[in-house]
Amino acid sequence: MTNSFSRRNFLKTSTIAAAGAAFMPRIPLDIPTVQHLGIQLWSVREDMKKDTAGTLKALAKMGYKEVEGFGYSDGKMFGISFKEFVNMLRDNGLTMPSSHVMFDSKAYDAGTKSLTDAAKKSIDDAASAAQQYIVCPYMADPDRLIIDKMIPVYQAAAEYAQKAGVRFGYHNHDFEFDKKGPDGRLIIEWLLHEIDPKLMTFEMDIYWVKFAKYNPLDWFKIYPGRWELCHAKDMAATDKRESIEVGDGVIDFNEIFRQSKTAGLKYYIIELENYVTTPIQGAERSIQGFNKLKF
Repeated sequence: MTNSFSRRNFLKTSTIAAAGAAFMPRIPLDIPTVQHLGIQLWSVREDMKKDTAGTLKALAKMGYKEVEGFGYSDGKMFGISFKEFVNMLRDNGLTMPSSHVMFDSKAYDAGTKSLTDAAKKSIDDAASAAQQYIVCPYMADPDRLIIDKMIPVYQAAAEYAQKAGVRFGYHNHDFEFDKKGPDGRLIIEWLLHEIDPKLMTFEMDIYWVKFAKYNPLDWFKIYPGRWELCHAKDMAATDKRESIEVGDGVIDFNEIFRQSKTAGLKYYIIELENYVTTPIQGAERSIQGFNKLKF
């Protein structure tokens, strides 16, 4: 498919649509109910390394019921067996519906047109923990130069995941909304168009979409139902526009989340990358800020 947007055309289209909307009857909003609110454990990564069990206990005490994992490698997470880690989550009343696992060009054998055994094992382990999703956290720098060759990698991962009972997803940063592939389409467009929507979903990192100077709502409208997960972190009102705790910045999460049904959004995941105080304090402030949202 060749449905290419430049930022200029995309924003122009959005402006025209917005102008037209002023003359259309107001459509009642579908106010979503948040059933799945979690935290990406990358937010408290140093604490997890020092005291895994204690950190999970602290997150549960704050009110978190779900976490999103990261750092899976060869059947282990945070230095312990994957099964032991899952049991630790359960001991603290936590579940892990999704986790970030890297799927780069090395995870795929072009000769056999299949995933490597290590990549398959990561999906099998996710399925054993009853995860709903396994999410590729980003596209490695070298792979961004061979985007067309990455499509088979993600396609193979998505197909294998589906057979295992897990949904494969991709998490964006800002570069997917800036860098283009060989035919001029943005990387995010490549991924949205070239892989069967029935096989692959997306985890929209709202902060990074805003950082790239796009409006998440526009992407919800153009690609409805494709964004089943999201990362929520706020943007500081500074020249650097660094990420901060939810509720302390300039992102209008109420406006965005009122369109959750259009987006297909089911899982809301808090993430922290910068810290005003400490990661643990930031995690607590973030869930408090999220719970104050009115959508």
